[in-house]
Amino acid sequence: MKYFLFLNHPKGESVYKVSEERELLLREHFKRVDIIRTEVVARGEKYEAVVDYSAFSNLGNFDCFNCQDPCCADNPIIYEKHTREFVLDNLNEYNELTKNVDILLELGSEIEDVITSIENDFAMVPDENVEEEVSLCTCSYKPNNKSTLCSLHSICLNKGLEGKEIVEIKPLVCSLWPIDIVIDEEEKLLYITVPDDFTTGFTIEDYYNTVCVNRDLSQSASFRRKNPEGFKFEDYKPIIISYGETLKYSLGEKIYKDIKKVLLDEELVFIEEFEEKEEQIFKKI
Repeated sequence: MKYFLFLNHPKGESVYKVSEERELLLREHFKRVDIIRTEVVARGEKYEAVVDYSAFSNLGNFDCFNCQDPCCADNPIIYEKHTREFVLDNLNEYNELTKNVDILLELGSEIEDVITSIENDFAMVPDENVEEEVSLCTCSYKPNNKSTLCSLHSICLNKGLEGKEIVEIKPLVCSLWPIDIVIDEEEKLLYITVPDDFTTGFTIEDYYNTVCVNRDLSQSASFRRKNPEGFKFEDYKPIIISYGETLKYSLGEKIYKDIKKVLLDEELVFIEEFEEKEEQIFKKI
């Protein structure tokens, strides 16, 4: 088994391979919870999927604008060709946000070298500068001294692009975080869940201290000491609602409709909540 969203990680198998212990925990988890079977279309490829659907009724508040956690701490994939082309087509805006071009020029590169690096290097900057002079993810930027945002996403919003275009341009793992997907390649079967505010034991990260999916943590004094603003109690919404557009365009219309239907049928969410939603993908600073 492998972590599906990390199959193109530059560190390879050491990141994406699921250990035998975690595989056992995963199989036990999916035997224990209620599931639906559905179809996923990701980057043009079709997969059968088993979904821990009730997890999508979990509350989340992806308040990136008030978050001080370095979620964009590294480069989670080798960038796809269309992402590189988007950066080159919007190089001025990209540099204005990230300062990456200016950094490389200061280090002695010529503009031709910078363009060649964007076209060819796994992180779109020379290997020796990855997470060094160009700290965190190559495409991250800081609009202020606290939060970290995605330059690709911000450029898309500034250009008025639709949700489908945003999801296609960004790395899939960045759009779908913290949704966890594991693939059994022998069966071409995906196992899909959303980590709760406690670790399930098999997910690629431990989410217990991640305030996005832990509303109780957001109300704690220890969290508020570091984060006096944002993450309001009332802004936590079911993930199927805040991530609706992202799910459709990342994994296909069918999985979104199937999850939504069963959650409504079991009254884990209510139709009125969908009418009041603000999609995460379209939020601006």
